[in-house]
Amino acid sequence: MKITLHGAAGEVTGSAYLVETARARVLVDFGMFQGGGDHNAKNVLPRGLLDQPLDAVLLTHAHLDHVGRVPLLTKAGYGGKIFATEATRELAGLILRDSAKVQSYDVLRRNRKL
Repeated sequence: MKITLHGAAGEVTGSAYLVETARARVLVDFGMFQGGGDHNAKNVLPRGLLDQPLDAVLLTHAHLDHVGRVPLLTKAGYGGKIFATEATRELAGLILRDSAKVQSYDVLRRNRKL
C-alpha cells in the first residue's frame, strides 16, 4: 500500500490522500486549502493525480477543507464514483454552491467590478 498526501500536510486544510494498492487507487477527500498566504495557489489539481485512473473518491465529511476541490476533479475528466453518506452529499452540495458564490464575488471584487 502507498499513501500520497495531496493536502493537509503540515497544515490543517486541504485534506486529500491518495491510497494505492495492487487492486485500487482511491482518493480520500479532496479539500480546499483555506486561509491567507499562498493557499489559492494550492487549490489546484496536483500534477500526476489523474495520470492513472482513480477507482473511487471517498468523502469523509462535508467540510470545505475536505470537499472543496472535488469540482476540479470533474472538470479534469473524473467521472467515477464518489462515495459519501447521504448527509455528506447533501451538505457538500450546499457548501460547494456557497463556496462558488463567495469565490465569484472575490474575483469580481479583486477586479474592482463590485
